Amino acid sequence: MKPTIPALFALSLAAGVAMAETPAFMTSMDVDKDGFLTLAELEEYRSQVFKTFDTNGDGVLDSAEYTEFDKARAAAAEQTGAPLQLRAVHGLARERTDLNLDGRVTREEFREALTQWFNTHDKTKDGVLGHGDF
Repeated sequence: MKPTIPALFALSLAAGVAMAETPAFMTSMDVDKDGFLTLAELEEYRSQVFKTFDTNGDGVLDSAEYTEFDKARAAAAEQTGAPLQLRAVHGLARERTDLNLDGRVTREEFREALTQWFNTHDKTKDGVLGHGDF
């Protein structure tokens, strides 16, 4: 099953990189509606993204599945032209998420890459992301 167009658009947002440009997106992921995103909130959203592209349900994004993920991020970035979304095209490249370099991205690697991204962008080191963190 191929991801739908709304799922493709959501992908670049799933990276969490469009928050400063897309307040509605930040609001939709902000489960407790406090104006900030926690790692737990982002992990939940990213797990849904992973599930969308793990079409065979084996807990791993193989080369073909990751290629579809790459295409979806690129299409979403092209559609909006938002600078942070454009950065997501490269920021979520396989070499950044395939942490053991075996050519496959496990659910755990996907989560760990998000944790690293979150920690890098949490400029205030307060455990939440807000507009000031970008």
